[in-house]
Amino acid sequence: MAGQRRVLDIEDCMIGTDAVRLGAKQARKDARAKMSSFKRGATLLVRETNVPKDDPQGDVSSIPAADLVKDYVLDFKGWVTDVVGELKFRYPASSFFQNNASILPAFTGYVRDELNQWSRRLAAEGGPGELRHLIDAYCGSGLFGIACHAGFDKVLGIEISNESISCANDNAKMNGIDNCDFLLGDASKLFDKVDTDPRHTAVIIDPPRKGSNPDFLDQLVAYGPRVIVYIACGVPAQARDINHMFSRGAISIDGAVATVETKPSSVYEVVSIQPFDLFPQTYHVENIVTLVRKE
Repeated sequence: MAGQRRVLDIEDCMIGTDAVRLGAKQARKDARAKMSSFKRGATLLVRETNVPKDDPQGDVSSIPAADLVKDYVLDFKGWVTDVVGELKFRYPASSFFQNNASILPAFTGYVRDELNQWSRRLAAEGGPGELRHLIDAYCGSGLFGIACHAGFDKVLGIEISNESISCANDNAKMNGIDNCDFLLGDASKLFDKVDTDPRHTAVIIDPPRKGSNPDFLDQLVAYGPRVIVYIACGVPAQARDINHMFSRGAISIDGAVATVETKPSSVYEVVSIQPFDLFPQTYHVENIVTLVRKE
């Protein structure tokens, strides 16, 4: 009825992991005990984490990922440890990390394979040669830069959140990776910090759902990395951004480019499009588009 509030008790989440479902039971119990103190509702947090088997509060940094066990976090001020293959990523429970840990090894592995295969192909084709540098824009706590570091001389990540940059550098150290450097800064000014040869550089962009912005995209094209991997949770925004590049004459489709007054210094081909279903039972997908610069 109008003006009334009712609480609908969700007893279980059938698509949740075992740890999340167990945490939800405790969260329901806590909410019932505090119900009278909720004046305007409440936001509850339930996140899966990985902890030492014999000491749930213990330090995970020195323990192999395979030896950790699943647990849950309810405290917004707590910390989460996610495991992706043999890698560990630690970050505040209230911050963003890719959803659906079960698919992350395949998800990050696809990006890594795309970069590696194009590095080999470009080396075999002659010209400038293989990819040697990787730039991770919108890097967050370092997921893609760290997962894809192998084979590169240097990985540079950038993020506007000081907390995320601290996590990314700590995560690289925790995983014994010494070719990653994560810097605080706005992705729109990323290329002020870049001194690598674009002919040997790949760029990963993984913006928020709203997508990137024309200023960054124009700077990206002007810099002209050999390979761009665009990861998107907002596919309409990704399509808009790629269309922006096309409208600037920076993307070739079947050999044709848009007619523009000033030709861009770099022109790309879309060589692959691969969606991943990180959000089951919804219409949302993550989508990965790989673009390679034409020589």
